[in-house]
Amino acid sequence: MSGRNWLALLCLVAGVPLAAWGFAGGMLLAGLAGIALVLVFWVLAWQWIAGNSRPMGAEGRIRPAAEPAWSMKDQPVNQQNNQP
Repeated sequence: MSGRNWLALLCLVAGVPLAAWGFAGGMLLAGLAGIALVLVFWVLAWQWIAGNSRPMGAEGRIRPAAEPAWSMKDQPVNQQNNQP
């Protein structure tokens, strides 16, 4: 696991009990700090999920087809659907 993963796990493990303890004891500042740690966990988790959705290989780039089904160069630029 990378350092970001350990940081996210630490934020979750520390944030939930801190928020519960802070809000249950009437300490608003400690409760808000716990909620902030949980939000940091969600941001790091979302970045990890978004990073894994990128295409793999070739540096994440999608290569165009060697032989496309059609070429847009064959059609005039100013005409669409046979209208002048």
